[in-house]
Amino acid sequence: MERERTGAAGTPSVDEVIHRLGGRALMTRLRAEPDPAQRYPAAVARLRALMDGDASATLSDSIDRLLERVALSTSDGIEVAPDRVNLLTLHSTKGLEFSRVYIVGVEDYQVPGYRESTEHRQAEIEEARRLLYVGMTRARERLVLTRVERRFGMDAGGSSFLEEMGLDVQAVGAG
Repeated sequence: MERERTGAAGTPSVDEVIHRLGGRALMTRLRAEPDPAQRYPAAVARLRALMDGDASATLSDSIDRLLERVALSTSDGIEVAPDRVNLLTLHSTKGLEFSRVYIVGVEDYQVPGYRESTEHRQAEIEEARRLLYVGMTRARERLVLTRVERRFGMDAGGSSFLEEMGLDVQAVGAG
């Protein structure tokens, strides 16, 4: 577990930094705020502390450094072997390929996740779309996307992303 939570020389991994800061949606909101340090002082302080501990760096510089780390990060520390099943987050699949990829819960608001109503909904939807694309492109031979018809007794609906892609959906009943 500690190996997943830290990067080189014991520094936090990119995913851990983003998790500690409150997620990617918060990073988007920080960039959009006229004075984010006023509204999100704890997140701004954590970002500065985690990004090389440079308290003199501007918020914009800290966000730029974090985004650069995200862009350059790979899936270091993930052991991939042909004789095992790897359970990974979409974030951690960058740079990896598998003969078969299964993505479960491909429904709006599930995978990829975004909230139904938020002031930064469009940015969250774009990030969710990008993450699903990253996960889908990890498959060399076979990609399986699953969803449920009903979740908690309610119709689950489909995925607007899959509809946009025009994918042929094969329904398999449980019956």
